[in-house]
Amino acid sequence: MLQPAEKILNAFERKIVNKICGPVLVNGQWQNRQNHKIYNLYKDMEITRNVRLRGLQWVGHVMRVKVERVPKKALEGYIEGRRPVGRPRGRWLNAMDRDARGC
Repeated sequence: MLQPAEKILNAFERKIVNKICGPVLVNGQWQNRQNHKIYNLYKDMEITRNVRLRGLQWVGHVMRVKVERVPKKALEGYIEGRRPVGRPRGRWLNAMDRDARGC
């Protein structure tokens, strides 16, 4: 399921592609293209899907890196101390795991 930020990013991408391609003449009136026509015209993956794929590629790269490297320490490290009251924020690694299972 798409998060609100992902929906906004996809809408922005459609808006930009629509601006680049320009309006189309239908029955003597200029109209913007519909979303499904934009997707047929622009045969590339959505930007949010691309971001998820790149994130999964980066996680795979970091998993193969030696333990003493900084990216590996940052990915697998834990912060000491008490956490604030309330629901914990979603972790980036959990999001990557969810994306990997969704592929």
